[in-house]
Amino acid sequence: MMINKKPLISIIIPTYNRAHLIGETLDSIIAQTYQNWECIVVDDGSDDDTEEVMKSYIQNDNRIYYYHRPEEHLPGGNGARNFGFEKSTGEYIQWFDSDDLMEPNSIK
Repeated sequence: MMINKKPLISIIIPTYNRAHLIGETLDSIIAQTYQNWECIVVDDGSDDDTEEVMKSYIQNDNRIYYYHRPEEHLPGGNGARNFGFEKSTGEYIQWFDSDDLMEPNSIK
């Protein structure tokens, strides 16, 4: 008997001062036809309203996580990605950027 198991996909997004864009990016992820995912957004020291935008998303969707890059990880996108990878629990990783949009079937 074949079991139809849908693996968890970890979408890892480093971000920096993208309050004006991150909502649209997250909306495109929420609209995915494949729904077994977690989205890990790692802030690399934003000084805009990114945190405020993220608060509304994490309150409304328990698959979205928001972290600040800790000091032990180097500044920049790669340090944020590495920390996001440490936090991920998915069987597959989807690297993504905070200014990109996902087509609805991207992770299907």
